[in-house]
Amino acid sequence: MENHERDISLFRKAYDGMIAKNEASWSDPFNNYRRYNTKLKNYTLEEVDKIINSGSLAEQQKLSRNYFYKDGFYKRLIIHYATLLKYVGLLIPNPSFGKSLSASHIQKRYFSAMDFIDNLMLPDMLTNCSIRALVDGSYYGVIQQLNKSELSLLDLPSEYCRSNFKDTHGNDIIEFDVSYFYTILDSKTRNEVLAVYPKIISSHFTKYKNGKVSSSWVKIPADIGVCFPFFNGSPLLLNVIPATIQYEQAVETERERDLEEIRKIIVQKIPHNTTTNELLFEPDEAEEMHRGTVGMMKGNKNISVLTTYADVDSIVSKTSSDSASNNLEKMMQNIYYEASASSQIFSPTGNLAIETSIKNDISLMMIIANKYSRFLTNIINSLFGNANISFKYIILPISEHNVSKYIEDSFKLAQSGYSFLLPALAMGLSQRDLSNIKDLENDTLKLTEKLKPLSSAYTQSASASAGAPTKPIEDKAPKTIQNEESIDKTGGSQ
Repeated sequence: MENHERDISLFRKAYDGMIAKNEASWSDPFNNYRRYNTKLKNYTLEEVDKIINSGSLAEQQKLSRNYFYKDGFYKRLIIHYATLLKYVGLLIPNPSFGKSLSASHIQKRYFSAMDFIDNLMLPDMLTNCSIRALVDGSYYGVIQQLNKSELSLLDLPSEYCRSNFKDTHGNDIIEFDVSYFYTILDSKTRNEVLAVYPKIISSHFTKYKNGKVSSSWVKIPADIGVCFPFFNGSPLLLNVIPATIQYEQAVETERERDLEEIRKIIVQKIPHNTTTNELLFEPDEAEEMHRGTVGMMKGNKNISVLTTYADVDSIVSKTSSDSASNNLEKMMQNIYYEASASSQIFSPTGNLAIETSIKNDISLMMIIANKYSRFLTNIINSLFGNANISFKYIILPISEHNVSKYIEDSFKLAQSGYSFLLPALAMGLSQRDLSNIKDLENDTLKLTEKLKPLSSAYTQSASASAGAPTKPIEDKAPKTIQNEESIDKTGGSQ
């Protein structure tokens, strides 16, 4: 009995040593895969659903910014929409009744307005406005400086802005919460920031701080306030966030499954005499065998060592890789479905539906682009319009995705006498650029005398033309290709 108790104690000691494992084999190589800013929060699906369905606008904006800064699907979709348009436009002069655009004093105003537009760098300015409008639901800003050569906007923090009123022209009236400046703790920095803001805002903060006014909200005059809301002012793509969370959870599940599939366990079975059931190795000897094997496998983090006197079996529940891949694909498709965007834009595999999806996306962005057009029209008329002439500025539905088609269609219209400006604008030329280039080619370099256009279906006469230009093979119908191949093999029809 005493010997048996000694053997048990020795076995327990050896067993405690045998369960020691290689630490590296159990470590997670993906622990540091994502290092988010500590200010960002990992919301649960329940929290996200509650904020989307019944949360305040401030909570929705906070949620939207959180996932935008996480740099995942949500950010990629917002940048896609914000950069979809090229933000090129057409400045249309409208002389008053009885006035002519050919008059020098009217032309001067038109060319001054063109210079003003060219100096604005609209693609940069409006892309910034679109990103903020998509993330926060509305873009809020104030005009810092406005003259005939410059327009500068100051972005306002959307969480301290609201718009509940409109003026007689339909412009949104912005209210700004000056308690925002209390978030700037350093007094010197706060004073520097206040100096940048319009006087009406900085003065109201001073009065509020000194107790002369009770409300921290100040109305910003419509002539300097800038507001571009997207529909009802809520972040447009919030419904995408639950789908992205589900996708991340599915990826995490697949990652754990993959780790389990590549992780191996080496099992050392210590033999014993099947007749007498006596151990062939003492427990301390088995422990040394275990320690030696662990040492040999120390460099391989995916291998664990198990030394045992008993038979060991393991049952692993897993699905096929194809099924797992299909589930991830479906969840990824669901993200783009929630955004009403085509996954073909980001990972193209076909061209049947992508054109329609692009048209839908452009139509969506033209909603806010039309608001930009109205804002710019008002600015231009305030600076350059008078009783003799007014202006209209329209942003065109031109994207990098449809620019070739737009040029082709507008060129066909030009052949029938319509605008020559539209193809040039689509190619990235401004109205002044086109005029200057043609003057350079025709008057200075006299290229019209030195270069003649190549013969084409547009320059040949009907008698000289041999028919329509030959289509490239990718534009031909399969039946046409088969017919041509058949003619080539037979040497042509007799």
